Amino acid sequence: MYASASRETEEHTAKNDAMTMVVALSYSSRWEITEAVRKIVSEVHDMPEDITEETISQHLATNFMPDPDLLIRTGGELRISNYLLWQIAYSELYFCDTYWPDFSEKDLHLAIESYQNRQRRFGKTEAQVELDNKTT
Repeated sequence: MYASASRETEEHTAKNDAMTMVVALSYSSRWEITEAVRKIVSEVHDMPEDITEETISQHLATNFMPDPDLLIRTGGELRISNYLLWQIAYSELYFCDTYWPDFSEKDLHLAIESYQNRQRRFGKTEAQVELDNKTT
């Protein structure tokens, strides 16, 4: 059932280009970061100062996708659970009690509405963001 629904969703959204949605099954962020470090070490033998955040990002299994703006955590859990640990550094987090199989269009709208009411700061304070907005 899930395989056919997944395939149907892929076909239905194949030409969409305004949003990226990733559903990760059997994914481990710790594994992903460990693998990235192994690849980097094999490439950068004696110049560790050349390793940047970009270097790490490029070696992650998820390097094909943008960092998420919003991470939705279903099922009433208030933890990340080893999911996209590197990529969600500046993501907005949304937690809800609804379990994933029951997560509906209405639930998605609630998550997006919550996201839209937030100030994206990317590690800055509110005052720094306001100062940036005044100078641009």
